[in-house]
Amino acid sequence: MKPLSTELLYYFHNLLTFIMIGVWIVFSFIGYKLKNQKTITKISYGLIGFSILQEIMDYTNRIFLDELYVISLSTDLPLQFCSIGYYFSIIGIIMSVSEKKYNIKFEQFIFDCAYVLGFGGALQAMITVDLTGINNMIGSFALNWQHSIIILNVLWLIFAYNKRFNLRGVLNAFIFMNLAIIPVGIINYFLSANYMFVCSPPNVNNPLLIGDWPIYLIILEFVYFLYILILYLPFKLLHKK
Repeated sequence: MKPLSTELLYYFHNLLTFIMIGVWIVFSFIGYKLKNQKTITKISYGLIGFSILQEIMDYTNRIFLDELYVISLSTDLPLQFCSIGYYFSIIGIIMSVSEKKYNIKFEQFIFDCAYVLGFGGALQAMITVDLTGINNMIGSFALNWQHSIIILNVLWLIFAYNKRFNLRGVLNAFIFMNLAIIPVGIINYFLSANYMFVCSPPNVNNPLLIGDWPIYLIILEFVYFLYILILYLPFKLLHKK
């Protein structure tokens, strides 16, 4: 597929962002109003299928369609926080729609992490777009969907399945994010990679990224803990109401 200019790549990404905001609103409203469990189940399977197809499309584009992209272990393993949040959001819907009974604490943990990585990481990535490795229209769409689908799935879990984020979830998500850095850091060392951006900050204009390594990581520790607490506030207010 023909490579596009940076301006066009931003245009397609941002156009899809506005479309996905509308999709978020529509699915949130449907999930809130819909009472028919069979219909909720069908929509859930649709979201699972679309999420999986998006991943297939993304890797097909990287391997076969993008003539400028060179796939490698150092850049294409699903080890970024947004990738983990993406899979957690899919797993969350699978567990919610399944007739099998899962451990309640584990199911809540999956939702907690998906919620934080969606609204804490993916949303930031949509606002401060990093086009590194993106060369064509499919790549621009895939980049957007890798982030916006996390939020879509999480909103569906909240409004269709009544999932809630609590104070324990704040700690669960924060501890998970810190523990996940350890094995990923080891992988980075052996692959000369930068998964989770623990070796150097992403190439974006983000006011939260202050200083060089490791200063920006230390600052992000405090900023993200406060940010996760802010993400808890809507559920705290809802509980009071």
